[in-house]
Amino acid sequence: MPSIRSTRREPACLAPWHRPHGRGRMLSLIDKAWVAPLTLLPVPLGRQMVRGGGRTDRGAAASRQLLIDVSVIVREDARTGIQRVVRALLAQLLENPPPGWVVRLVRATKYRGYRTAPALNGLPWSGAGAGAPLHVGRGDVFLGLDLSAHLVPRHFGQLARWKKQGVALYFMVYDLLPVLHPQWFNPRTQRHFARWLRAVALLADGAVCISESVRNELESHLAERYHLPTHSIGLHHIHLGGDLRASVPSQGRPAAFDAWLSGLGSRPSVVMVGTLEPRKGHAQALSAFEQLWAQGEDVNLIIAGKPGWKVEDLLARIRQHPELGQRLHWLDHPSDEALEVLYRHADGALMASQAEGFGLPLVEAACHGRPVLARDIPVFREVGANAARYFSGNDPQTLAAALRQWLADMQTHGRRTGPAIPWQTWSDSARQLLACLPLGIPQHP
Repeated sequence: MPSIRSTRREPACLAPWHRPHGRGRMLSLIDKAWVAPLTLLPVPLGRQMVRGGGRTDRGAAASRQLLIDVSVIVREDARTGIQRVVRALLAQLLENPPPGWVVRLVRATKYRGYRTAPALNGLPWSGAGAGAPLHVGRGDVFLGLDLSAHLVPRHFGQLARWKKQGVALYFMVYDLLPVLHPQWFNPRTQRHFARWLRAVALLADGAVCISESVRNELESHLAERYHLPTHSIGLHHIHLGGDLRASVPSQGRPAAFDAWLSGLGSRPSVVMVGTLEPRKGHAQALSAFEQLWAQGEDVNLIIAGKPGWKVEDLLARIRQHPELGQRLHWLDHPSDEALEVLYRHADGALMASQAEGFGLPLVEAACHGRPVLARDIPVFREVGANAARYFSGNDPQTLAAALRQWLADMQTHGRRTGPAIPWQTWSDSARQLLACLPLGIPQHP
């Protein structure tokens, strides 16, 4: 599949051309005029103002539309965990659309509301063109599959108008970390996410969370922050797939990748997969491995992930580490193809995150038959059940002790393939997602 990554930026002189004109501009002004007071109202009262009326009908012969928001990934696929979910679920929904429904990709930009999204071979593509206007009606469903946190509040009026026309609005919720742990994120991300979450609280008919843990956190937050009664919004949860090959994986291996794998030697290898962020536990893990190396343990630590934010000290520490290239290895921006090989080569995966919405590397490692040592947090208990090994504590000594015992057990019992951590396919996840939406599809046990 051609790459959908694009770093192109529109020249400033073209910005006015992208702003709505004609009827679209008039609708935009009307939307802003009646929506503005909602920002000052309590959320329960605001929800009453945008309650769906269902006045617009498309006619009995027309197929209903499942409108899937791809606003972020169509502009740039940064290959984050969220965008892997978007790619994987979208591929499944396009390959197996719900009977009687038209799956339509939609996007919004800073200056233009939701329109059809450019696509190539059915998947989002950052091609030219602003897309065609959308005609919606009663019975259509909008799914905010992409995390368009900076766009949904900007086009709140359009979505509210759709809701009054009878469109059901559903949003994927990947986690609540920017509001629950703001110290891990930059101020801009915090602001965008808080505004998005308030828009979801005002507009959503339903929310689909990627774990029961996130669902419970969302339910509590809606009640405590916005005073929404239970069942005001239909809250659902699904689990994510572990089969990387079904996620429209990126291709390519770093130069001399195979030679590097061979150079790891016969010593055990533990892999940490994920963007380097403050919450991911890389600093604690590196300190724990330093203790193991000092005590004579001959083991590799492989960090696979691109640099994130607020990790300047960690990056400098890795780059200047005396074990870098020996027993410490960092794969910056690994492709999905490289991760597939890495999972197969590694003896186990370490999940040291202090908080997650799900934890894709846990089920991806399980899909490859690799054991997992994970921090003892609720979402990892939910996903890993009793099959993963767990550790507690934020100090390096505790993690080093857990690693030492885990590695010894694998060597003693020959459990390179690990216990049977439960995992499902992306096809399973897509079926779970469709079951959460008001599509009128019979559910079979």
